[in-house]
Parts: sequence; C-alpha cells; structure tokens
Amino acid sequence: MSKTVIIDAGHGGADSGASGFGVQEKEWALKISLYQYERLKELGAQVYMTRQSDHSLNHMQRVSKIKDQYDVCLSNHWNAFNGAARGVETIYSVRAQPAFAEDLARRLVSATGLPLRRAFSREIKKGVDYYFMHRLTGRTETVIIEYGFIDNREDHQLYLNEDVFTAAAEAVIEGVCSKVNILYQSPAARVKTAKSVNAADGGDKGSTPVLINQPHSGVCPDTYIGRRLRSVHEGKLRFYSKPSWQDKDVYGYLNKGLGFPVVMEKIPVGRGEQYKVRNSRGQIFYVTASSRFVELI
Repeated sequence: MSKTVIIDAGHGGADSGASGFGVQEKEWALKISLYQYERLKELGAQVYMTRQSDHSLNHMQRVSKIKDQYDVCLSNHWNAFNGAARGVETIYSVRAQPAFAEDLARRLVSATGLPLRRAFSREIKKGVDYYFMHRLTGRTETVIIEYGFIDNREDHQLYLNEDVFTAAAEAVIEGVCSKVNILYQSPAARVKTAKSVNAADGGDKGSTPVLINQPHSGVCPDTYIGRRLRSVHEGKLRFYSKPSWQDKDVYGYLNKGLGFPVVMEKIPVGRGEQYKVRNSRGQIFYVTASSRFVELI
C-alpha cells in the first residue's frame, strides 16, 4: 500500500500568522498548500489537507485531523523576526530521523536560491518536542517548513515572483514523491508525456484524455503553463467558476489590465477554449483563451 500524505496550511481564519509588507502568512501557506495538493493528486499520491479555505483551526482541531492517520505531514509556514533574518528552515520531531527535513531544505534552497538557515529539532525537555505539530501528531512524520521570512524584503520579493513560488512548491513535491515512492514528473514533462500518448493513440476523438487536455491551437503547452494572464479587453471580461460559457456560471469580471497570476492549462469548452487559472488565494477559475481578449505575460 502506498504511503499517505496530509498537507497542513499553517494558521488560517482569525489566526493570520506572521505578516510582512501587506501579506499575511496564512495566505501564502494556503496558496502553496493548495498547489501542492493538486499536483500530488495528479502524480497519484494519496493526499489530504487540514484546511482548504481561510478558516480557523485551534491546536486540537488541527492535530485531530493528522494524528496517527497519515505517514507524512507537511506543515507549511513562513517565518518572521526582525526584518533582517532570512532563509529556509525545516523542523523535524526529536523522534524522527533528520533525513527527510534535510532533503526538503536542500531542495528548497536549490530551487529558490535562498540561504539555508538550518534543519533542526527543538525540545521542551529531553525527548519531548517543543512544537505541538510534532508533539501531538503521533506516528505521523511531520515536517514544519519555513519557506523564508515574510518580513524580510529580499525573501518577500522573491516569493512575489510566481515562478519562484511555484518552483518552491515543486521542490517540496519532488521531495515528497521521493519519500513516498511515487514517480515525480515536472508539470512540463507531464504535458509532453500526455501529448506523446495522445499522438500514439491516433488522436481519436473518443480516446480518454491523458492527465491534461492537449491544446488545439498547435502551440506548445510549455509556452503558457505557469505564465500570468492579463485582460486586454476594453470592457469587463467574464471569468467562470467552471468550464462554461453560460451566464449562470459567471463568477466575476476582469477590467482591462487585470488578470490571474498562474495559468494551469488550456481546455476546450464548447466551440472555443478557456484557460484554467489560479488566483493568489489558490482559487481556480476559467477564462477565455482567445488572444482577442487576453494576453500571457
């Protein structure tokens, strides 16, 4: 039986966590957790979350969702101190071996260019973990990840770059795949695999899509996945809660110049195409892929 994973988006609701330059820790923790959850599902992991929206969990509510129920728990956080401290930290239980936490730290440093502060454990007294996420989660191997310092200008600016944010998320995903013995493939590699398999089956309209829908524009998928989308429409551009062109599925509108930070894929919808996009809070929407109305930047 394959190992199970739960992702804990730190803080939430009334507990905002640390903050810096107008961003609350709970927002970035949820954003990166939702991304990792979706990607690990795509890769075939048995993966779950403690929270998928901005709501409060007290300590006991949080650990009750984790304790002894999963093999691995990732608890996602950003640090804060004095505005000068920066870098990556991972924290493991005194009852665990350091290898997994050390591996995740190395991968994050390599992916982001941030300095490595340390991978460490902390005790209240000999043999008793300081952090409740280690002390109270039983046999589940919990690693607390501090992706950087949200109140440090360099770290903060780095994570405002969506490419870096995604690279950090992917670095952890790759480490988890190694830990639970699942084959890791980057998003671009999975797109290419899907394209090759679809080509091999002759492109039959009745064939089952592989992983993602292959775009019909003839453009290589790598040219849009992970990029930002911006409206170039002079009026209000609709975006939808699901793949649809129907009025009832309209979620909101984009003014010219506004858009979404991440394009996930392009899909056929009726006689047209839409981009599946993600906003900064991790919510998924759908918007036209027509170059008459949007551009990728």
